[in-house]
Amino acid sequence: MHLMLCTVHAQTLNDLLKVATSKVYFDNFKAAIVDLNKIIAENSNSLEVTRAYYLRGRSFAGLKMSKQALQDYNYAIQLDSNNVEAYNYKGILFLEEQKPVEALMAFNNAIERNPTYVDAYNNRSNALLKLNKHQSALEDINKVLAASPNNIEAILLSASIKRFMNDVNGAIDDCNTAIQINEYATKAYLIKADIRLTLGDHKAAISDLNKAIEVEDSNEFVYYQLGNTYLSMQNFKNAIKFYNKAISLNDQDASFYLQRGLAKQKINDKQGSCADFTRAADLGSAQGNEFKKTYCK
Repeated sequence: MHLMLCTVHAQTLNDLLKVATSKVYFDNFKAAIVDLNKIIAENSNSLEVTRAYYLRGRSFAGLKMSKQALQDYNYAIQLDSNNVEAYNYKGILFLEEQKPVEALMAFNNAIERNPTYVDAYNNRSNALLKLNKHQSALEDINKVLAASPNNIEAILLSASIKRFMNDVNGAIDDCNTAIQINEYATKAYLIKADIRLTLGDHKAAISDLNKAIEVEDSNEFVYYQLGNTYLSMQNFKNAIKFYNKAISLNDQDASFYLQRGLAKQKINDKQGSCADFTRAADLGSAQGNEFKKTYCK
């Protein structure tokens, strides 16, 4: 009789875990936490409880509750040192907090325990890129692409790495590959345009960005990049026009105001430029604060 009760109980936990997993998958984080709390309340070392901590960590992360998320990932790892998913998402959390060194350690732990864990290689490549370890980052992302050649995210990360390694042709080839697979890959056009701008090919940069608008006309970063391109061309009125559009789509990015302020400064609009530098400073831009102190006395 005791054995039968334990079996039924295990099935109940497992069923509850399946429901919670589905809720996490569909970003229903608050409801998932309610279910996961019930499993964790069992206070056992079962696989269900270990996974519940990991999933609750995912839920807390989805709700921007980073401290609680990290705590749960660590609990999951304490209960099962081979919980590679917990290590992987712990690394993702560190990446989002701009802590690439800590992120790298977490991804290393995941890969040491599962050398075939493709997601961890993809994420570790991102951490290595942030640490300027470009060759190692490229080696990791090539492993991802070997396993999944049509992975758009990996192809574009490869393009970004090659761009930093000054492999311009390789980066553009990756972008073109991404566009062939998915013509709506806006980031591919942005990377290409950034390369064209660096090379001084403004016409090609504008062409790439206009193509990006055709596939996604609500991406503020496309308009921001157009603003930067026209600013580089000293076409300040067009630059301001596109910065205005970027800000209309996202009024919380300090760099948008900073760049618009620089464009307004070029047309001698001191009041407008100072208002933008002040707004950039208010949003946390150290450079905006410096410009405000320097030009707005």
